[in-house]
Amino acid sequence: MSTDAYTSRPVERAAEEVREGLAVAALAVAVCSYAQFAVHARFDAGMTGEVLPVLWSVVPEEQRSAYPARLEEFVDTHRERLVRLFAEYGPQSATARHGRCELLAHPVSLIVLEQLVAVRSRYALAARWNGELPDRWLNDISTTWGVGELL
Repeated sequence: MSTDAYTSRPVERAAEEVREGLAVAALAVAVCSYAQFAVHARFDAGMTGEVLPVLWSVVPEEQRSAYPARLEEFVDTHRERLVRLFAEYGPQSATARHGRCELLAHPVSLIVLEQLVAVRSRYALAARWNGELPDRWLNDISTTWGVGELL
């Protein structure tokens, strides 16, 4: 792993790739899958634009072309758990009405959750997230998923 593996440079490179459309297949899987768990037609595209480069930067470059299939597998494997999670903490929940777990109101939340499954990805995500995005977004979703606060 390079010396800049957990600095903002990888996020900046990933943001450029996102702008070039290289993450569009992964985002499409997240958007289509999200509709299975959360009845929430409107979401903040700005938040998606902020979060996606951080998430994309954690996916190793050599695995990015296969990532949409990995995300689909995650959704299929964890379907029951995701149904419960979105019912309890998703955009229509009492928790959301109190301003918490706002990231669960966005399709990219599925990518975050997929990254939380593997310990190595979880800590790489936390390292990349730190200083780039609000801690609360990651801490809320990681706590609801059962891995505790990461930042």
